[in-house]
Amino acid sequence: MAMSQQNSLVPVETPSPDTANNFIDLEDGGYTTLYLFSLVPRTAPKLGISYNTDLSLSNANGHFSHAIVSMYLDHFVGKREGAKTFFLYMEVGRAFNRPIWSGLEPVDFRSRSATIREWLTECETSHPNCWRSPKPDVQLATRILDIQELETDLYSINLVSTKGIDLYSRPYMVLTHVWGGVELPCKTTKSNIAKYSDGGIDFDSLPKTFQDAVRLTVAIGFRYLWIDSLCIIQDDTEDWQRESAKMAAIYGAGTITLSATSAEDSHGGCGLSPKIESVTRFCSTDPGRPDFAVKKRKQPPYRWVDTIEIQLRDEPVRKRAWILQEQILSRRILHATYSQFVWECNSIQEREDGTAYDQKTYLPPDKAWRTRDRGFPQKILDGGNGKLDIFKFEKRWWWDCVDDYMKRSLTRTSDQYAALAGIVQFHQDISGNRPIIGLWERHLTLHLSWKVYHDPREHKTPLPDRADCRPSWTWMSFPHGSVNISPPDWGELTVEKPRVGDLGIVYQAKILNTDIKWSGEPLTSDPSGSTINIRGFMRRMRKPKPYRTAMHSRLRLDPGVTDEGGECGEYDTFALFAYVRSPVLINLPPTITTAYLVVQAIGLEEDGIYRRIGEHAVTEDFDMNGSPDYVPEGVQRDITLV
Repeated sequence: MAMSQQNSLVPVETPSPDTANNFIDLEDGGYTTLYLFSLVPRTAPKLGISYNTDLSLSNANGHFSHAIVSMYLDHFVGKREGAKTFFLYMEVGRAFNRPIWSGLEPVDFRSRSATIREWLTECETSHPNCWRSPKPDVQLATRILDIQELETDLYSINLVSTKGIDLYSRPYMVLTHVWGGVELPCKTTKSNIAKYSDGGIDFDSLPKTFQDAVRLTVAIGFRYLWIDSLCIIQDDTEDWQRESAKMAAIYGAGTITLSATSAEDSHGGCGLSPKIESVTRFCSTDPGRPDFAVKKRKQPPYRWVDTIEIQLRDEPVRKRAWILQEQILSRRILHATYSQFVWECNSIQEREDGTAYDQKTYLPPDKAWRTRDRGFPQKILDGGNGKLDIFKFEKRWWWDCVDDYMKRSLTRTSDQYAALAGIVQFHQDISGNRPIIGLWERHLTLHLSWKVYHDPREHKTPLPDRADCRPSWTWMSFPHGSVNISPPDWGELTVEKPRVGDLGIVYQAKILNTDIKWSGEPLTSDPSGSTINIRGFMRRMRKPKPYRTAMHSRLRLDPGVTDEGGECGEYDTFALFAYVRSPVLINLPPTITTAYLVVQAIGLEEDGIYRRIGEHAVTEDFDMNGSPDYVPEGVQRDITLV
C-alpha cells in the first residue's frame, strides 16, 4: 500500500465483494464485515475513509523504517456523520514481531518482557540524554529488596542493606504507585524489619501491584527492587524523613522506574493480565509486499491526536502529588497500563504495540517549559549551547511544577514538604540555587510575590486561620489541597537593571538574612520557625476605589485571613520589587508596576515582626528618561517576616 505523509477523507460507494481483499469481523460495531484496503462493509450507505501516517519514521534513504497506518471509518447518514467510528492501526516494522502482535491468546507477560529488554538495551546504548545519574558521592537508599526466583512463580524476597551493593553499577527497578485509600497489607515497621531482613517477605502477603513488580523485576533480569513502603520504616519518623530526602538520587540512579499507571491502589496490579486486545494477522501472498496485522482501538479524545501524553494524562498516577517527583526524576519510566506497556525516557516514548512512537528532540528553554517535559532541566544543560538561564528556569519550569503539584492529591497533608523534596533537591543540583521552603534564594524578592486562590467548590481540605500557619511568607504553609498557587506576575521582565528604552526590574528590596529552621531532616520536616529579614519601603494603603489615576490590582487578602484592616480599612504594605513594561498601544508611555506584600504586625510595630496576609500591585505611567533610580513611596524599614 502506498503511504502518504498526509491525511485524506473521501466518501466512497460500496464495492462488490469481488473487489474486496482480506477481512476482519467487527460484528459488535454494527457492521457485518470490514475489508482491508477497501475497508468497506458489504452493506452500508456511505463511508468516509481517512488515513494517517504521521507517526511513520523515515530512514536516511527516505524509506519507512517504522511504518504505521491509522485508518478511520466514519459512517455517514444523510448529511450528518454517524456516531460509529472504527480506529484500525496497521504496523509493519519496529514492533511487528513483538508478542503483543502475535495474535496468540493468552500472551504471557514473560514473553512480553523481551520488549522491555529491547527498550532498555536501545536506551543504554543509543540515548546519551538518558545516561544522567547522580554523582557517586550522593547517598542512595539505605535498604533495597533482594529478589531471586527459586522456581516458576516462587520467589525469595529479602530486605537487605545497600552497604556493599554498588547501586550505581548494579541495575535496580523502582516502583511508583498509588497507595489509594486502602491499608497496605505489607509494609516495613520497627516491629517486623528484623523478620523481613532475616526471614524474608512472603510473596503471598504482598498486594498485587507489589507481586507484579517482583515478577517484572525478575523477568527482565534484575535482582534488586525498591518499593517505598517496604524499604522505608513507616513508623520511624527519622528514617522516613531521611530516606524521603533521598528521592532525587533513588529515582535518578534507578535503571527503570516501573509505574503502576492504571492502578487505583496497591491491589490494582501492573497490567500483567494475559487479556491482550485481539489481533488478526495477514500474510501476503506477494513476496514483494509485507505482512501486516490489524486490531481495533478505542477512539482517542481528539481525532488526529492520539499521543501517549493524552493516553496517560487521566491515569490515577497523574493525580497523586508524591508521583510528580517520581516522574520528573526518573531517567526511564515503564508505564504499566491495563492495555499494554508504554516506555518513556528522555529520548523516546513508545507504546508496546508501536502505534505511538515519539522521538524527543531538544527544545530551547523558552519552549520546552511549556511541554512540562520531565527531562527539561537536563536538556537545558545538555542541549543547545549548554548554558542554563536560571531566571527563566525558575520563573517558568519551577512554578509550573508548583502549579501541577498543588493540583494533585495528597493523602496526608503532613507530607507536603517531603513529597516535593526530590524536585527541590534536583532543582538545587541543576541551578546551584539555595532552596528557601518552596522559594529560591536567588531572586527571592521576586519569588515572595506568589499568589493564592481558594475555591470552596474545588478545594475540600479545610482552610485554617492563617494566623496559625508559619512561615506565612511561603505558599507551602497552606495545607495541601486547600488552595491553588499561581506564580508571581513577572511579565517579560529581565533581572538586569534597564537602560533608557529597555524593560526590566528597576527596584528590589534587600534580603538581609534568611533563617531556615527544620524540626528534623531538611526539606522533609516542619520549618515553621523560619524567618526572613528584609529591608524595603513600607506604606499604608486602602483597598483601591473603582476609579484611580493609577491602575491598581485588587488588594487581595490570602484565604483564611480574618483581619479586615481595622476601622479605616487600611493595610500595611511592603514593596518587594518594581519593573517597567513597554506600552500596550503606540504613543502611550511605559508603565511601572510595583509588587507589594500586604503584611500585619505581630506585637508592637516597633518590634518589626510581620506576617504576610496578602499581596497587591500598583501600575503607573513611568518616564524612562527621568531619574534612573526608582524608589517606591513610603518609609524605609527593616522587618522580619515570620
